[in-house]
Amino acid sequence: MTEHLPARPDERPLLPEQFDAQLRERLAALDAAASKHGDDQRPENTQRSYRADWKTWEAFCVQLQVPPTAATRGTLCAFVDYLWHREKRAYNTVDRKLAGVVVTLRLPPYQVLVDPEATKAARKLLKDYLRQAEEDEEPARGRGKAPAMRLVDLRLIVSKCDTDIFGIRDRAMILLGFAIAARRAELAGLRLRNIRDDDNGLLVDVRVSKTEPRTVAVPYGQNPETCPVRAWKAWRDAAQIADPDRHAFRRIHHTGSVQPQGLTPQRAGDLITAAGLRAGFEELFTGHSVRSGMATEARRAGKDRKAIAAVTGHADGSKVLDGYMQIVDQWDEDDNALIGIGL
Repeated sequence: MTEHLPARPDERPLLPEQFDAQLRERLAALDAAASKHGDDQRPENTQRSYRADWKTWEAFCVQLQVPPTAATRGTLCAFVDYLWHREKRAYNTVDRKLAGVVVTLRLPPYQVLVDPEATKAARKLLKDYLRQAEEDEEPARGRGKAPAMRLVDLRLIVSKCDTDIFGIRDRAMILLGFAIAARRAELAGLRLRNIRDDDNGLLVDVRVSKTEPRTVAVPYGQNPETCPVRAWKAWRDAAQIADPDRHAFRRIHHTGSVQPQGLTPQRAGDLITAAGLRAGFEELFTGHSVRSGMATEARRAGKDRKAIAAVTGHADGSKVLDGYMQIVDQWDEDDNALIGIGL
């Protein structure tokens, strides 16, 4: 085997079309390893969504009578059209399924790199469909944004949690979820080792996340009834959780016996929804409600955006975080151009 030495200054580097079979094979192996590493780092719920997206794509390709590897400009645009007009899917769902197909094709056994221009054309078509639907005043598709769980809502919800083992768990999960601005998958993914005692409260390492892992310092609450630290310790002691590798929040048998298995993200979200319904709320709070609620209330209290982003894990300048802030900032004197101008 000939050793590949660095090119001399007077040598022009090879162009991709000049690569020999051996080099192409090595590069393909590196691409596959990188793709596998990225796939391994994705949360399980994201991987589950991608698998569902791929099944939808395969079914579509059968109808179109093309192989699933034929992700061209035409097939991707036809896929968007199919999902929008035939399946009546929401905008975000179509956009995510498009991403799921492109990501899956990059992985073994397919290893197909979709032309970025083809993906761009499909997304432009999707935006055109959305704009037309808004002009025609069609009803919004999908569930929409989860309602934010405001502090007044939170207080009422946890006050309605029972004093039995089920209520102790739900109260701790809701309060700690609010404190760390958790997604439901982040709550379900917490292990005992991720929640560490501190003189000032708790240090919570959020490892399972769609974004970068983060550590949230959770202080003792001023109100013992809504203190996430006290609520967590009450659940930990009642459930007798000791194994650091076990889930922080567990399933409970109908007899009241705490099980070793952790909650699924879906179940964690369902428990939050059920707690809201028990408290008499007609709107359906979801797993995302505690996350948006924390960001909204922190902003109302005058907390800096960077401090809020440190808890939520949002990147600086995140449009999603801006969406939470608008709930508050629209009535802020500095952010509303109509306030104080003499109207």
